[in-house]
Amino acid sequence: MCGIIGYVGKKTASPILYDSLKKLEYRGYDSCGVATVNGDGEIELKKGVGRIESVDKKVDFKSLTGKIGIAHTRWATHGKVETRNAHPFTSCNRHYALVHNGILENYVELKKELVKKGHTFTSSTDTEVLVHLIEEKMAHDDNSNLIKIITEVSQEAKGAFTFLLLDKVRKEIYAFRKDSPLIIGLGDNEFFASSDITSFLEYTNKAIILENYQLAVLNEDCIVYDVSTGLKIKPKVSTIDWTAEQASKSGYPHFMLKEIFEEVEISKHSLEQDPVKLKAMIEVLKKSKKVFILGSGTSYRACLLASIYFAQIAGKQITPVLGSEYKTYQNLVDKDTVIFAISQSGETADVLEGIYLAKEKGARVVSLVNVMGSTIMRESDQYLTLNAGPEIAVASTKAFTSQVLILTLLAYGLADKLNEGKDNLNEIVSVLDQVMNLSETLVKLAKDVLNKDDLYLIGRGSSYPVAMEGELKIKEIAYIHADALAGGELKHHTLALIVPGVTCLALVPNDQTKDDMINNIMQIKARGGEIIGISSENLDVFDYYIPIPQVHLESILMIPVLQMISYYLSVIRGNDPDFPRNLAKSVTVL
Repeated sequence: MCGIIGYVGKKTASPILYDSLKKLEYRGYDSCGVATVNGDGEIELKKGVGRIESVDKKVDFKSLTGKIGIAHTRWATHGKVETRNAHPFTSCNRHYALVHNGILENYVELKKELVKKGHTFTSSTDTEVLVHLIEEKMAHDDNSNLIKIITEVSQEAKGAFTFLLLDKVRKEIYAFRKDSPLIIGLGDNEFFASSDITSFLEYTNKAIILENYQLAVLNEDCIVYDVSTGLKIKPKVSTIDWTAEQASKSGYPHFMLKEIFEEVEISKHSLEQDPVKLKAMIEVLKKSKKVFILGSGTSYRACLLASIYFAQIAGKQITPVLGSEYKTYQNLVDKDTVIFAISQSGETADVLEGIYLAKEKGARVVSLVNVMGSTIMRESDQYLTLNAGPEIAVASTKAFTSQVLILTLLAYGLADKLNEGKDNLNEIVSVLDQVMNLSETLVKLAKDVLNKDDLYLIGRGSSYPVAMEGELKIKEIAYIHADALAGGELKHHTLALIVPGVTCLALVPNDQTKDDMINNIMQIKARGGEIIGISSENLDVFDYYIPIPQVHLESILMIPVLQMISYYLSVIRGNDPDFPRNLAKSVTVL
């Protein structure tokens, strides 16, 4: 869960690497570093613990010279958050510097052997093993063939190890991918290698998305090899339709707020699916005997909501499963099973693990992702894209809304009611701007009523997973204890926690759950709790009222309301909503 970026070209590398690192901040990190080859042909390296700007003030990244370099933002896995554990790492002879994404599973054994051979380690990370292993092998290779050496390393090392190797002698970057994303940007007489397209969008939208066990050698040219054969390959060059403007704040104080407000426009694009791909996906789901829908975090909440809409609209049973819990269900999977993977990044490690296990049993895989060329997309027999553009804030907002809209559209498709579904969902999209106009009301509620140590959210039917997503967002960025539950569960446990002054957000869509929800609300009020109602009707049981337009499937309109509440709570409490503590955007470790 970190970012890597490399640059080779005619410009000074360090300012470009610094700006690119800033664009990778959303991935989550605790330290950062930059290495370049200077005019004297030596590797210069600067790194430190903390946010990129604060580290830069101490070490001055942009003072590094040279036209080739690599950089990294680290999210600690092996080794404490200390400067010595920050990337990049150099070989003993300082011929090489390396940055790495992933986890090297057999680093302990490899490190022991390297220490016996005289190598000195400066960190407690798994990553440093790679650069010393390459150095050791090169010392005993008469032909000094780095491509051959990297092939050997890829066979000996176990785990996920996408890396960039900077060679000061050849003045080249070797960009190798295994089980973590790596994209090569093709600029005008310059090349980029990064874990994320957004880091180089300012310079080019032409890219090669590397497959596993592919190696790109970057110098005055870009040559791609298949390390399993050692042969050059002709890679596919993709044109990325995202823009640098989409990946900027565009005047908003935070990416998260910008992305919430983008839902008004993005939701239209989400429903503009290729009719051929949409129909093909519907047919696969319709013919399947069993469907498991996999997601993690926010995407799992979309899976839960989808399972309800598939049941209500299409009479189709799909089983929502947390990606990390898929192993529990794998004995139920066979060749007649469809695994439906949901992921914003398309790189979620525990969802990918479920996909690999399912494919071993002959299951078909379909997916819904936001990032073109992502691993989940490429591992799928069929896929649809969210069309949401880059999502930078760690807390997912517009991607979740897009997921819900597309999954609901699929439910209508399974029921042979695609046109009806489009009409209902376009009605929701048409009134989203009215929901966004609630922002001033929500700021006041967040400040005066909701800024407490404990909050409860209740819903029923389709509003229950929405309440769960609201709970997740409040915990994720406001750091408030929140608890979401089905209204009928109150009497089984949570009423024990309801005392005078406790605040509860009640999600009350105008559907078959309304009367039961009113009954649940009364149970809370009888014990002195305060009710903030989100509904298209101002009910007498509400102490505070958040109005939403009356539409079919009203629960979907409650999503941006809860997103805005969590955002304003975060800001009021002095947090940075874009970068919640201890969390990262693209979760690529198990």
